[in-house]
Amino acid sequence: MSVNGVDFHPNKRFMDAAILSGHKIQLINPYAITCTMDMEKEGFVQSSNFSMDLPGPAPHVILPRQGSPMGEYGFVLLRHFVRMKIPLVNGIEGVTIAKNQYITLQTLGGAGIEVPDTCFITRIDCFLKAVDHLGGFPVIAKQVDGMGGDGVVKIETRTQAASFLDAHLNPLKGMLVQTFIPPKDRQDVRLLVIGDRLAGAMVLEPLPGDFRANIHQNGRATAIDPPKEWVDLALEAVRACHLEIAGVDMIVEKGGRPLVVEVNYSPGFRGLEAATGRDIAQEIIEYVTFVTLNKKIAR
Repeated sequence: MSVNGVDFHPNKRFMDAAILSGHKIQLINPYAITCTMDMEKEGFVQSSNFSMDLPGPAPHVILPRQGSPMGEYGFVLLRHFVRMKIPLVNGIEGVTIAKNQYITLQTLGGAGIEVPDTCFITRIDCFLKAVDHLGGFPVIAKQVDGMGGDGVVKIETRTQAASFLDAHLNPLKGMLVQTFIPPKDRQDVRLLVIGDRLAGAMVLEPLPGDFRANIHQNGRATAIDPPKEWVDLALEAVRACHLEIAGVDMIVEKGGRPLVVEVNYSPGFRGLEAATGRDIAQEIIEYVTFVTLNKKIAR
């Protein structure tokens, strides 16, 4: 389930992997689908009184891939699939947690997993309170539903803060304010978890002059064999967020203390495939089909 087309890198890779594995895959754009509850008429794809006008036959499994910006209709569609007894990988609870970065941090903190010092604000006058609480400028401001490093800004002065917040703070969504950890004092790590195992890991290095070590911001990626502590932490974070497939972003501070920054339920993997040489798309397809088969047997 994705709003992007076949030309979007993960979607194209999934298409290629599915064909090689002998599976059929279809892209479902939620905004092109009509859900129906009809007590009398048969739907095109139907279970009980729940139906929807899908572009093909009823799928055996759904892989939600809308990312953090998924709107309410995305959740309507996921719930409709569940009512039609079509399994999801990842499920609604995990997607609900991971689509909001602050709810993700709440969940991780509640599980005893260390995260960066973070405040959540909904009003401009609360921003300076957050800055004081975090020890002063600079701080990082983040949108709750940002992706790929977009919506992440370093704020260094009151004047900059006033201009940025006036343009970007939506009181209905809120915003994260985080302590700033300089790039020279940290390692930025992405670990991809598929099921109960690590599928790959890389260190991300920001471009000179940028603090965002994200592959979408042209950061450089290098494959690593992470220590067991990092792997265990990534697996624990994914379980805490009720996910099966996820990218776990960590900042490892000078001295080696890892902090979990984000858990992404629909991670991109172009950089990881390039850095590690692994066929991540194939591994995800294999996991999704294996889980689906086991759920059928269990039923």
